[in-house]
Amino acid sequence: MGLVRCRRGELRHTALVALASAVLVHGAEAQDDLSDFPQWHPLQPNRVADVRNPPPATMSEGFYMRLSRVHELIDADTSDEALELMDRIRPERIGEYEAAQLYQTYGFVYSQLGREDEAMDAFQKCLELDALPTHQQQGIVYSVAGYHATNQHYEESNAALLRWFRYESDPIAEAYIFMGANFAQREMMREALPYVVRANRLAEQPIENWRDLQLAIHVRLGQLADAITLLKDNIGIWPGNVRNYVALSGLYTETGQDEGALAALSVPWQQGMLVAQADILNLVRLNLFLENPARAGMTLEEAMERGHVEGNFENLQLLLNSWTMARETDRAVATIDLLAQLADDGEIHHRKALLLNETGEWEGVVESCRLAMEKGGLAKPGEVWLLQGVALAELGKFDQAIAAFENAKTSGNDSVRRNASTWIGYVHERSPSSL
Repeated sequence: MGLVRCRRGELRHTALVALASAVLVHGAEAQDDLSDFPQWHPLQPNRVADVRNPPPATMSEGFYMRLSRVHELIDADTSDEALELMDRIRPERIGEYEAAQLYQTYGFVYSQLGREDEAMDAFQKCLELDALPTHQQQGIVYSVAGYHATNQHYEESNAALLRWFRYESDPIAEAYIFMGANFAQREMMREALPYVVRANRLAEQPIENWRDLQLAIHVRLGQLADAITLLKDNIGIWPGNVRNYVALSGLYTETGQDEGALAALSVPWQQGMLVAQADILNLVRLNLFLENPARAGMTLEEAMERGHVEGNFENLQLLLNSWTMARETDRAVATIDLLAQLADDGEIHHRKALLLNETGEWEGVVESCRLAMEKGGLAKPGEVWLLQGVALAELGKFDQAIAAFENAKTSGNDSVRRNASTWIGYVHERSPSSL
C-alpha cells in the first residue's frame, strides 16, 4: 500500500511539474496573454488561488507517541538519537499523513545537522505524498524552492514556486522577486520582468536591490525610457544615493539627451556628493561638449583642490583645454606651468608661447619658446623658432629675430620657410640699419 501511495503521489507531483514547465517555457507569451493559463497563475491580474483538499489528517496513537518522542529528542539537541528512532518506523506500514509527517521531520533533522541534500530528499518525499495540511505543505514547498535556487537549479526552483503560488491566496512580494530573480539568473529577462515589477509594486517599502534588478532588466531589454523613469523614481526615494544620478546620466547619454546627462551629474556635484574621479571627469567633459568651458574648468579645479581628482598630466591637460576654450588666459598659463613640471618634452612650453602670443606678452613668448627648445622633443621645431622670431621682432630685437627666422627656415617645412623669409624681409625693412 505504501508503494502504491508513493506512486500516486509521484504522479500528482509529475503532473504539477509538467504544468509548471509549460508555464515557464511559455512565460513570455503568458505575460501578453494569460487566457490559456490557470486563474491561480501568479501574473493573472485577478488571480484566484486554487483551494486544496488534502486527505484526512489521521494519526494513530502509537505513531503520535513515537513522533512526540522524536521531537523531544530534537528539542534536547540529540538529533542522532532522533534519527535512530525514526529509522525504526517503516513508512510503508503507516498512513499517508503519518508518512508525510515522518518525512517532514526527517527533513528538519537533516537540516539541523547541515545535511541539506538528505533534508531536501526527505522534503521531496513528503511533498510527493501531498498529504499535509496546506499551510504546512506550503512552507515545505517554499523551502524546496530556496534549496534549488541555492544550488543554481533555477528552473526546478521556479517549478516549486509555481506549486506554492497555486495554493497561496495572498502571495508575498518576496515570492515574486524570487521568481523573477530565478529567471534573470537563466538570462530570461523578458520572463523575469513582470515578476520583478509585481514584486516592487507589492513591496510595503521600496527595496533598493529589487528596484536595481528591475533597472538592470530594463537596460538588458533595451527599454531605456522605462529605465530612466525608474531611476527618476529611485532618486526621489533615495536622494542621497549618488549612483542613481550617475546611472541616470549614463542612460541620458546613451539616448542622446546630453543636457539631461549633464543635469543628472550636476545635482550631486552641487550637493557635494559626487566624489569619484571618473564621475567628475565625466561631468567636466559633458560641460566641455555642451560648450560650458568655464564651468568645466571651475569644476575640475575645485575637484583637484578637494583631492577628488588627481593632478596628473592627463587631467591637467583637460583643465588647460577648459581654460583655453573659456579664454581664461591667466588660468590657462598657470595650468601650463603645472603641466611643464610633468612634461617629457617642450610641447607644453610651445603651447604657453601660443597663448601669450594672443595677448601680446612678447617677453613671455620668447622665454617659453626658449624653454620649449631647451626641453626638446618638439614635433615641429620650425614653428617654435618662427614664433620666437615674431616675438623678438615685436620687441625690436631685430638681429635676434633674424637669427630665429633663419633657424625656422632650417628646421621647418615649406610653409614655415616661406613665412620666415617674409618676416626676414619685414625685419630688414624695420631695422635701423635699413634706414
